Amino acid sequence: MSPTVLLLIKHLLLLLVCLTGDKLLQVIQKPALLKAFADNLTHALIGLIATEIIVRNFRDQLGRTEFYLLLGFGFFLSSWIDLDHFIEARSFHLHDATNLHKRGFMHNSVIFVVLFVALLILVHVQVNFSTSTWTGIAFVAFFTHQIRDSIRRGLWFRGPYLDYSTPPVNYWLYLLLIQLCPHVIISLLELQFHRESMAARSFGGGEFVAKYKPLEVV
Repeated sequence: MSPTVLLLIKHLLLLLVCLTGDKLLQVIQKPALLKAFADNLTHALIGLIATEIIVRNFRDQLGRTEFYLLLGFGFFLSSWIDLDHFIEARSFHLHDATNLHKRGFMHNSVIFVVLFVALLILVHVQVNFSTSTWTGIAFVAFFTHQIRDSIRRGLWFRGPYLDYSTPPVNYWLYLLLIQLCPHVIISLLELQFHRESMAARSFGGGEFVAKYKPLEVV
């Protein structure tokens, strides 16, 4: 199976998870625990697939152990963001956590903005590639989780002298952003690799060969 076909299958699976998970939220009303589980699992699977699309392209550079650790990180962080409901409610009861009068602190969209800016800086200064990758996956987890939530409540930006919520995001725009998100991170990581390879050649190091070519049609 060619890399292009495999990538298309992953994106179709990502789309299917989004559509199915969103439909389940409309269908499942009770019990509340089942609805919360379906919603949280959808967030986790979206994070997992998006993470896999990214790290698969750099598997040789990351190593086997870090590859699977990053997959787990993307899966669990995308899910654990919802723990802030229980923290804000100061209760382990699902009813309290799902009936808050304000959003949880980990749903502050300033977080993914800060992570993205941090990734841009890390790529620019060419720090350790692993650090850039972990930062990129953290961005993916927060962005995909919050952009999915935004179709119901919009994005929420909270900071000093700032407390602003956008209107709900268009559903098709949300689906498009979910699909594009991993490729934005791939492109940034590729940029770092390209710079590192150029620097290595200028100092007489070994030639670097990048695996991922985002515009290449196989």
